[in-house]
Amino acid sequence: MANLGCEALRSQDGESFLYFAYGSNLLTERIHLRNPSAVFYSVARLQVICMGAKENGLPLEYQKKLNAIEPNDYKGKVSEEIEDIIKKGEAKTH
Repeated sequence: MANLGCEALRSQDGESFLYFAYGSNLLTERIHLRNPSAVFYSVARLQVICMGAKENGLPLEYQKKLNAIEPNDYKGKVSEEIEDIIKKGEAKTH
């Protein structure tokens, strides 16, 4: 599943989307309160979420709040797509 793109996750009606959960929405029961059809796709890293917020021009106040979150330095497995995004982002800053 690590190499699946967004298109592979779309339902037949095209109404699927990716959602980066954090906080209490990491709990399956919590996210299912508002979205019963939600399914786990992959572990992400805060770094990628911050990069996406900047890339998509989300409000600066929101970006500041994301950037202020202390990362937990997760070193476990994430999808190859996410690893590639992180590497590209690191290359841009060097």
